[in-house]
Amino acid sequence: MEVWGWCDICEDMVALKVDKKEIINGLQTGIYTKEYKHRNPNPDPEDYDDQSGNEHTILVYINDSYDVTGVKSFFGDSPSTSDMSAATAAGGEVRIPIVVKEIPQMSVHLGMLTQEEFIILKICDGMNTIEQVAEIAQKPVDDIESMMEKLRKKGLVKVIKREV
Repeated sequence: MEVWGWCDICEDMVALKVDKKEIINGLQTGIYTKEYKHRNPNPDPEDYDDQSGNEHTILVYINDSYDVTGVKSFFGDSPSTSDMSAATAAGGEVRIPIVVKEIPQMSVHLGMLTQEEFIILKICDGMNTIEQVAEIAQKPVDDIESMMEKLRKKGLVKVIKREV
């Protein structure tokens, strides 16, 4: 199947070919993430600041309804702190939740976590701020902040604060 995501670097929609079985397998962990490295085939030759012809990555998040709930573009292996701060509402501080302890899907069946908490942990991949986690999960930031506190008390997540 084909999935479309907006690349901020190319300033264009990018089509990604994804095997539906790959999405279904990825959704077993709560949310599917597709990473796609590419180059803009038509960078602006007259714009010296246009770096879109260099290899860069888009990361696309797909929920269990097969909706794209988040897309991010970046150069290198992961977004920089400045890339993250561009999308956050926090003044001069970026809050990045990071999973401290991996939890298997079975923990949901055993009642240790809710399905919603499990999905939120999967979005806390070190590449998203609290605000971006809320956007991808399609939840209010206040709900995510309270869930982060609950997960922090369980020793599952740590929120790193960085000044930008």
